[in-house]
Parts: sequence; structure tokens; C-alpha cells
Amino acid sequence: MNDRWWAAVLVYPAPLYAGLLTLQHFWAGSFLFPLGFGIALAFGSATGFGLLRRPAWVWWGRLCFVVVSLVPVAYGSLGSGAVLDLACGIAVGSPFLWLEYAWRDNVSPGARVLALELALLIGLLGLASIGAAPPGASAGGQYLQGVNQVLAGQVRGIADVLTGVSPPSMPLESTLDVVYAALGGLGLAGVVLPWASPRTALDEPLPWSWLRRQPVPAPSPAVSEELGLRPGQRDALATRTLPHAPEAMGTPGFGAFLVMAALVLGFVALAVSAPSYALLALVLGTVGAFVVVALVLSRRLTQLGGLSA
Repeated sequence: MNDRWWAAVLVYPAPLYAGLLTLQHFWAGSFLFPLGFGIALAFGSATGFGLLRRPAWVWWGRLCFVVVSLVPVAYGSLGSGAVLDLACGIAVGSPFLWLEYAWRDNVSPGARVLALELALLIGLLGLASIGAAPPGASAGGQYLQGVNQVLAGQVRGIADVLTGVSPPSMPLESTLDVVYAALGGLGLAGVVLPWASPRTALDEPLPWSWLRRQPVPAPSPAVSEELGLRPGQRDALATRTLPHAPEAMGTPGFGAFLVMAALVLGFVALAVSAPSYALLALVLGTVGAFVVVALVLSRRLTQLGGLSA
């Protein structure tokens, strides 16, 4: 069982919102389309929260989902409407099959970010296909045609940008859902916040507390005079070997996360309201950051506590 279930509470809303909105738009009365979504959601939640733990069952189940969804989607024109509805429903709910890797504590940071990005991308494709799907087909057929049109339009737009031509449309760029963007930011917080917990190089948790503790004076053991240390050196060692945990309300470095979040939110707001100024701010901010880092690294280290005396 994952001990960071609270991170899953932050990660789940964004793909769940996009999936339910896609189901609501394309559902035409066939129960197989929402059934495929529900099965993928249930299986992914069971594996993510530890209800289904045997690796053989987990990987065989994921393989079955891949076969059942990809084969009808790849041959959508040959598959029947019922089979295609079930396959496309699984495709809409597919982010939950790997979403657990975005908040599991035994997964590398890069894998967590990649899992979240893939889940958000599938949700964005579903939202973009809502306005691109032609009417008349079944729920699965409309969803599949909408996704195909979105991908084709996105590829054409990227090709136009690379050749110096102004693209007529960029489906993924023009799809702006404020609620989905906010929930995506919440999911990103669920991925990033566990990193704020202080740990050793062996990934062992270090003691910290959200509540401010009252300072408890504890005598430091006196350094033996047999070591041949001068009085200043003994005093320095005594003040640097505190026997209690740091008395702070937050984890070390939590202030840096707050500053980073404020900068990201400010940049996103500027990019939406004034894209041209956002690019200038990004360039100036990057140059300024390099200058500040260079100035900090160029400072010489000072002697601490008279230990080198």
C-alpha cells in the first residue's frame, strides 16, 4: 500500500474531469462506452491503492487492456460499433492504468512527471476532440474520428510553423479549459510536494514537524580535552551538534517551493494575457538567474567557527 495516498487525491481530479466530460459529450446511449471507462478506472485504482498487488495479475491485466483497446481502434473501420465503443471507453480511461506512477513513493521523479504528463495529454486529446468530432457515428466512432482530426490538425500546424507559414489552426493550443488547467496544476502539486519531505541519500525520512516546537535546552556532551582541540574548536563543535530536530513549522526548502509556485503561476497568467511580454520576461528571467547563480558560486568560502585557526 502506498503511504502517500494524499498525493493521489491531488493527481486524480484532472484526468477524471476530462474523462467524464468526454463521456458526457460522446455518450449516445450505448452502455459499452462508459463501461470501458469504468473498467479502466476501477482496475487502475485497484492497482494504485494496493487492492490488487500480485505483479502477474497486474501486468496481465494491463496487457489485456492494451489488446482490447488498440486492436479495435487500429482497425476502427472494420470493428463493429459495440466493440469500438468498449475500446474507445477504455482509451478514455487509460490514464488511470499508469496514473499510480505519478504518486508512488518508490518511483523516480522523472517517471512521476512523465506519468502525469501522459495522463494530462490523453485528457487534453479528449477535450480537443469534443469540438472536432463529426456527428452521425457511434460514441466510439465519434471519439476516434475526433482524435484523428485533432492529431492531423496538430501535425499540419507544427509542419507549417517549421516551414515559416502561419498555421490555420492548432487544435491542442486552441483548447483552453480553465478548470482542467487548474486541476492539472493541482496534480502537479501532488507530484512535487512529496519531494519537499526531507530524506537522506538512502531515501530514509528525516524528522520534521508542521507544528512549531518549544525550544528544549539540552546540554551538549563536552568534547574531551584529550583530543587536543583548542577552546574555540570545542565550542564550535558543541554548537554544531544539536541533539534535537530542527524547530520549524515546514520542511527544509518548503519556502523555495512556494516561491517557485508563485513564479510559475505569474508566468502562466502573463502568457495568457500578454504572450509577447511573457517571452521577454522568460528570456530576462533566465539570464538573470544565470547571473545570480554565477555570482553566488564565485564567492569564496569563509572560515567557520575558527576551526582552521
